[in-house]
Amino acid sequence: MPPPRISLPDWADKYRKLAKESGSRGGDWDTSTVEAARGPMLAVTEPGVHIITLMACTQLLKTEFINNVFGFHAHLDPAPMLFVQPKDDAAEQFSKERIIPLIKATPVLRQLITPNRKQRRKTRAERAREEASGIEPENTLTFHQFPGGFLALVGAGSPDNLARRPVRLVLYDEIDKYPVTREGDPISLGDERMASFVNWLSIRVCSPTVEDESRIEESHADGDQRKAAVSCPHCGHRQFLDFFRHVDWDKVKNDRGETVEHLTHTARIYCEACGEGWSEGARLMALRTMRYYQTRPFTCCGRTHSPLDAYEKAWREGAEDPVGKIWDWWEGPRWAVGRAKCPDCGSWGVDNEHASFHSSKLFSPWTRDQPRNIAKKWIDAQGNDEALQAWWNTQLGLPYRPRIGREVKQEKLLERREVWAAQVPDGVAIITCGVDTQDDRLEFEIVGWGRGEESWSLAYGVLEGDPDQDDVWERLDAILMSSFVRADGRPFTVAATCVDSGGHRTQSVYAFCRARRLRKVWAIKGDSETSGNRSPVWPSGRATRKSSRKRDYKPFIIGTNAAKDRISSCLQIEVPGRGYMHFPADRDAGYFAQLTGERLVTKKRAGRTYRIWEGKRDQSHEALDCRVYAYAALWGLIVQHKIDIDREAEKVGAAEETPVVKVGTSEAQRIEANKPQPPAQEKPDQKPKTKKRKVGRSSYLSRIGR
Repeated sequence: MPPPRISLPDWADKYRKLAKESGSRGGDWDTSTVEAARGPMLAVTEPGVHIITLMACTQLLKTEFINNVFGFHAHLDPAPMLFVQPKDDAAEQFSKERIIPLIKATPVLRQLITPNRKQRRKTRAERAREEASGIEPENTLTFHQFPGGFLALVGAGSPDNLARRPVRLVLYDEIDKYPVTREGDPISLGDERMASFVNWLSIRVCSPTVEDESRIEESHADGDQRKAAVSCPHCGHRQFLDFFRHVDWDKVKNDRGETVEHLTHTARIYCEACGEGWSEGARLMALRTMRYYQTRPFTCCGRTHSPLDAYEKAWREGAEDPVGKIWDWWEGPRWAVGRAKCPDCGSWGVDNEHASFHSSKLFSPWTRDQPRNIAKKWIDAQGNDEALQAWWNTQLGLPYRPRIGREVKQEKLLERREVWAAQVPDGVAIITCGVDTQDDRLEFEIVGWGRGEESWSLAYGVLEGDPDQDDVWERLDAILMSSFVRADGRPFTVAATCVDSGGHRTQSVYAFCRARRLRKVWAIKGDSETSGNRSPVWPSGRATRKSSRKRDYKPFIIGTNAAKDRISSCLQIEVPGRGYMHFPADRDAGYFAQLTGERLVTKKRAGRTYRIWEGKRDQSHEALDCRVYAYAALWGLIVQHKIDIDREAEKVGAAEETPVVKVGTSEAQRIEANKPQPPAQEKPDQKPKTKKRKVGRSSYLSRIGR
C-alpha cells in the first residue's frame, strides 16, 4: 500500500517519540505544545515550497524541526538527504546527541535504521573503496542509511563533503557560523547537489547575529517573511506580537519624571486593541491561536503594498475582518498559511517558493513568564554592546544592529546644522582642539564640550603650508591663543590640544608641542590596533615621559578605535542632550563626508572575528581624525588633570539645555528661542493610571522581521 499522505505535524503527533537523553521530557510528541513549530512544519508539504528559512530565537523549535523533517522523510518519503553543520566535529556530536536518540526512541525509525554498534567514522580511503566496489556503506556516526535513501552529516568547511553526492533534501543548521571555502559559499555548493531532482527542498535554520552580516537574515529577507499572529484572549483581536509594542511594566520615577527603577517582574503583554494585560495563562491560551501570514511587501497593479501596514490601517479604521481583507487563508489537508493578496485585483502578490519564518521568545511555551524574563534581560543589557547583541539574537530572534558603526546619512547631518547666538553656545563648558598633520597642510577642529560629552563644532579650518616650516605653526598657535566669546560676554580659550605626530613631520610636531607643554598642547599618536583591540582613548598612568629634552620626548598613545566607536555612537543620537553633536550653519557636505569617511568592518584572522575602522574607497577622513584628536584632548584633561566636565559646566554656568535653532530660522525666531524660559508650574494632581493601556503604533513594527 502507498504511504499515507499526511502533513509533517500529523506524522510527528502520530509516530514521533521524544528521547529523554535529548531533552527535559520524554513520551509522545505533541505539536500543540509548541504551536510556533506548526507553520514551518506545514511548509514542508506545502505545494510550491522549495526553500524554508527559519530565523528564530534560541531554544524554541529549530533542532526539533530538523529532526521531524528527517524522521518524516525516512519513514514516508525516503530520499537522499544531506545535513550540514559548521564543522565535522559538530556533525558527529549532533548525530550522537540528536539523530541516534531519535532513531532509538521512535519505533517506525528503529525498524528502518539500524545503527552500527561501532559507530566509527570511516576514513576517506575506506569510503572510496566502498564506492568503487558498489558495496552499500554501513551506518556510521555521519551516515545513516534506510530503504530508499540516507542521511549524511557533514561539515561546511570541506567543499568535498558538499559536492560528493546528489541529494534531494539539504538541511542547513547554524548557517551564520559557516566558513567561506575556496570554492564559494557552502549553501550555494549544497544547493547545487539538488539540480537533478524536481521535488527538492532546502531548509536553513539559525539564530541571527549582526545585521547585514548574517546569512540567516539575508535568506529570511529573500523569502515571503511569514510572521505569527495570535488572538487576544479577552477581545479576540488578532495581532503580531512585538516586544517593544506590546510588552510593558511598571516604573518608579523621581520628582522630575525620570525613571529610576524598572519593576520588570510586573511585565506583561498588553493587547493593542482593548489594552488588557495578559496573565501567563492567557498568554499560553493565545499561543494556541497562532497562525502565520506572509508579510513581505510586493508590487501589483502599479502600486507597492505592505501587508503589515495595510492590516494596521484596516483594524484602526474599524474594519470587520481586517485579516480577510489582506490575506487569503490558504488551507488544505497538508498546509495552512495566510497568502497576501493584492487589495486592487485580489491576486496573490507574494510567491511561496521560499517560505521564511521568524519567531521570538514571546511565542515560547517552555519557560513561564517569558515577558518578565525578556524585560529583565533587556534592562540588564543596557550600556553593554555585547549583551545587547545577545539579547536581540537569543530573545527576539532578530539580527543586532550595533549603534557603533551604523551608517549615518549625510543628508541627515546637514539637516542638523544650527544657528547660534554667539561663537560659544550656552551649553559649552570646555574647549579643546584636534590637529591633523599632512605633508602640505594642517587641518584643525575646535570643539566645545558640555554635560555628558555633548559637543559643539565651533570652528574647522585648513592651514596650507609645509609643516617643516615655522609659518604654518605660527598661524596655528595664533588660533590656539585666541578667545571665543559666549553670548553673555564670557571668554573661553582652548584648554587642551592634541596634534597628530604620525606621518613624515614627526619632529616638527614634537618641537611645536614640546615648547607648549605647559599650555597642554600634546603630541599624540594612534595606537596600532589592527587586530581590533580597544585601547583607552587616553592612556592611564605613566604612559609618556613629560621631558622637555628632545631625545626624551615621547607622544601620548591614544586609542583611536575606542574614540571612533564613541563618535559613531554619538552621531546616532538625534535629540539634543548628553552625547549629542551640534554643527554650525556654515558646514558644507564635504565636511560631513569626511566625518563619516570611515566604516566599521568585520574581519577574521586565525579563527577570531574582530571589528576595525577602515576608510571608505576614494573618501578622505581628515574631519573624523580632527574630531578624534579633539576628543582625546578632552580625555587628556579628564585623566591627566582630573577635570569633571559636569562640574566644569556648573562653574562656568553652562546651560543644561541649549535651544536649538535649525538652519533657515528667521532672526526673530532665533531671538525668541534664546529667551530665558519661565519656571515650570506645578501640575495639578492627576488621576491614577489604570492597568489598562492602549498601545500605539511603533516604528518597531516595520522591523519585526528585519
